Amino acid sequence: MNPSVAYERDGRVGVITIDRPPVNAYDELLHWELDQCWMRAAADEDARVVVLQARGKHFCAGADVSGSGRPAPDGATVRPPWEELEFIRNLMKPTIAAVQGGCVGGGQRMVFPCDLVFCSEDAFFLDPLVKMGIGGIQAPLHVWLYGERVAKEMLFGGTRVPAARLHAMGAVNRIYPAGELHAETLAFARDVAEADPSAVRQAKRAVNTTLDIMGQHYIANRFAELLDDVPRLGGDDGAPSAAG
Repeated sequence: MNPSVAYERDGRVGVITIDRPPVNAYDELLHWELDQCWMRAAADEDARVVVLQARGKHFCAGADVSGSGRPAPDGATVRPPWEELEFIRNLMKPTIAAVQGGCVGGGQRMVFPCDLVFCSEDAFFLDPLVKMGIGGIQAPLHVWLYGERVAKEMLFGGTRVPAARLHAMGAVNRIYPAGELHAETLAFARDVAEADPSAVRQAKRAVNTTLDIMGQHYIANRFAELLDDVPRLGGDDGAPSAAG
């Protein structure tokens, strides 16, 4: 079976690619494969920047609730989502998510910890959990990254929020035509990779420490608490298997 997530290096840039047709819905196996790729990127001393991208029309349609979800390999340890968030956030290399099409439900958790978010013009973010009768378990990070009003609109109404709207708010860094997203993201990553890595680490540590003083670390911990105390539907966050 071909992996749903692969890691490769392009010069000094590590590239993690999600590829599970038709809409990159995640299951336990994809979750485990993604975690393995992040650990490879962290351990790759020649990778100074890490790009997370996905093939296909949609970045991620959320958890696979179609009944075709695959388990992790026998004996594999699947790290809880909040531990994965902390691991990626605290990785002392710049991380960039390239998002096209839908980024739905728990698919947003793949993007939340990345330092930068670049999107295609057709990208949108959506969290339908409340509409599915599941509490807004990701609400703390929604509020932090999208702001109170947009977070509540997204959660209460299951509203699609276009990347262009988030870009205007500063929650998304750049918008590119769909056909240019991955090339432009990689070009930016290559440029960042030319900077002195110790200076980049110092800058990232300074920003993350400031965010922690402002309360982001506490919010991430509350996210873990909420996620561990809600009913599940199909996957670990109940997101739908289509970007819809």
